[in-house]
Amino acid sequence: MKKIITADGSITLFNEEYQEAYHSTKAGAYTESIHKFINPTKIVNFAKEKNLIYILDVGFGLGYNVATAINEIKKNSLKSKVIIYSLEKDKKILEKLKRIPPPKELEDIYPKILQGEFKNIDIESQTFDSFVSKGENFELYIIFDDARNSIKKLSKTNLKFDAVFWDAFSPKVNTELWTVNLFKLVKKLMNPKAILATYSASLAVRKGLMEAGFKIGLVEPVGRKSYSTVASLEGEIPPLTEKEKLRLETSPYAIPYYDNEELNLPSEKIKEDWEKRLKEKLSQS
Repeated sequence: MKKIITADGSITLFNEEYQEAYHSTKAGAYTESIHKFINPTKIVNFAKEKNLIYILDVGFGLGYNVATAINEIKKNSLKSKVIIYSLEKDKKILEKLKRIPPPKELEDIYPKILQGEFKNIDIESQTFDSFVSKGENFELYIIFDDARNSIKKLSKTNLKFDAVFWDAFSPKVNTELWTVNLFKLVKKLMNPKAILATYSASLAVRKGLMEAGFKIGLVEPVGRKSYSTVASLEGEIPPLTEKEKLRLETSPYAIPYYDNEELNLPSEKIKEDWEKRLKEKLSQS
C-alpha cells in the first residue's frame, strides 16, 4: 500500500491492480472532491430545497467524495439528511482507510463512517453485499461487487438519485465502467434535474454520455489544464465551449465505448473494439 501526499496535503493511495492513484496528485484528493464532484453536482443547493438527498457514488475508493458530501451538507443544511449508495470492488478498502489520516476538514466524519457493519441489505427484490453506516445526517451503503452488476440490480428498484459521482479509475484501465450501455442504465436511476459529475475529460466519455441521452457541460479545471465533465437530463449545467463542440463533432477520438447488452464484456475486449473503430476513423481522415 503506497501512500502519496497530494498537492493540498491530503493523502491518497496507489492502486496496484489498476496502476493508478485514487486521486489527482496535482489537484489534491480533498480539493478534487470539492471542485470536481461536490460543487458541480450542486448537492448543497439540493439539500437546502429538500430534506432528503440521494447520491450514487460510483467508486468509493478512499471515501473522500462520500465524506466530503456528508460534511458539506451538514455544514450548510442542518435539517437535511443524505442517503448514499456507494459502489466499490475492493472489500478490504475499509481496513486500508484506517491506516491513513483523513484531511483535517474530514476528521470528524471518517470515524462515523467507519463505525458501520458488514451485512446484506435488501432493496425491494434485490440483495446487496454491503457495509452499512448511519449517522445523525447520513446513511451510507457501500455495495461490494463489480459496479456493472450493482447498477443493473439498482436499476430494477425504484431508487432515484439527485446526484451521481462517477469516480471510477481512468477509461484506459477501467474501460468497462465508461460505456454508453452503462450510462444509459444510470440515466434511468437519475431524477430529471440530477447532475452526474466526473473528473474525466475524455472525448470518448463525453460522446458516450451524449449518445446515452445526456446534455453535457464543462467544469473549470483544478490542478490540471483539462476541464472535467458534468452531465444531466434537465438540470442546469455549464455549457460546452464552441471549441469543445467542434472537437466532439470532428475528432476521430470522439467515439464512445460500448459493452454488450448483458454488460459483461471484458474490459480488454471493450478497449480493443474501441481501438479498432478508432483505427478505421484515422485511416479515413
